[in-house]
Amino acid sequence: MTRSKTLTIIAVVALVGLAAFPMGASAATDLSVDVEQQSETGDATVTVTDNETAVENATVNVTASSAYDGNGTYETDANGTVTLPNPNETVTVEVAVTADDANTSQQVELVPHEESLDVDVTQESDGTATATVTQYGEAVENASIEAAGDANYSATATTNENGTATFEQPEDTQAVTVTATSDDLTAETSTELEGSAQLDVSAEQRTDGVFVTVTHGSDAVENATVDVEADGDYAGTGTYETDENGEVALPLPGENVTISVNATADNETATTTTDLTVEFVEEEGIFGQTVSNFVAALQSGTFDGPPGQIISDFVTSNNPGNAAEAPGLADDENETEDAPGRSGDAPGQSDAASGSADAPGQSGDAPGQSDDADDADDGEESETEDDEADENGDDEGDADDDDDGSSAASGNSGSSGAPGNSGNAPGRN
Repeated sequence: MTRSKTLTIIAVVALVGLAAFPMGASAATDLSVDVEQQSETGDATVTVTDNETAVENATVNVTASSAYDGNGTYETDANGTVTLPNPNETVTVEVAVTADDANTSQQVELVPHEESLDVDVTQESDGTATATVTQYGEAVENASIEAAGDANYSATATTNENGTATFEQPEDTQAVTVTATSDDLTAETSTELEGSAQLDVSAEQRTDGVFVTVTHGSDAVENATVDVEADGDYAGTGTYETDENGEVALPLPGENVTISVNATADNETATTTTDLTVEFVEEEGIFGQTVSNFVAALQSGTFDGPPGQIISDFVTSNNPGNAAEAPGLADDENETEDAPGRSGDAPGQSDAASGSADAPGQSGDAPGQSDDADDADDGEESETEDDEADENGDDEGDADDDDDGSSAASGNSGSSGAPGNSGNAPGRN
């Protein structure tokens, strides 16, 4: 009797122990589902796992937000997978899975294969731009990148194993279109890239004036504010605005000066200095253009005092005819030997004021002129006396002349063989 009770107690204890620690209990379930599109076809592969182990014969129910050929119910194969077709358009589907009384689901967006390539562009702090190419979220290596901007900018690159490619910063800020190509797929995106160019100003002296040009990269900057200062007396000092070509026309200097030019546009500034020198323009047409440019500069700038006086001072200071070294005018305001028309060798004028013997028209061999200037003077006096005798009606004098035969001298007492004084001289018959 005692033995039976003991066995009974042991059996009860054993049953209680089995209840507390069940030997055949199943482990906890960790059911999951993953959906991935294939880069080659665009088909979607659904994979069902439980604790990272493929689940065969799991039920997969696919429901799309719009018409989709993959809608329906499937069972996983030995690999725990189901294949869904490539969509005709981008569509959002919900994939619900049931296996061993466990449930899980996932919502995913499916993209057609021809639209599967994607490119994204970011600009780094150093100004360079980086393009990242992916397909269904995976990096694409060896994709070709082409960048084209709307301000004559272009660049090409190839992606590395991370699907990224870097290209240079454009000079000007502009919209850039980036196109990625891989196999027969393309992707495109547009973004604005900040340019590396800064505001720049230059000043150049030409024969027709001084020209200030303001640029930003390759672009002319219109309506930029330009301030001009000088270390001497210069009529071009003042404040101006650039024209549509980014230019301001200033007058030529009246003396050698150095100007400082400061340009401001869109919160950027640029400064330059330029040495201006006195130069003379020999052609009136060019000088006229210079005056015209100066007047235009006055109209676009700010000046103190009446503009008429400023223009007058400019013309007086810059007119080539007033220059101390202008052609044809000597430094000491006297005739220079090299001035055209005033040279000692100039035609028609001797080196001496009284005339050179070799000067044309005054030579001893010149036609119509005697070597002996006194003979010419005596002949002129005799001719005058005869004329007076004729006027007074002195018949007796005429008779005496006829008897003496002195009329053959034609009223000249000079040499009868002197050219120009001879009775046979041209023009003296």
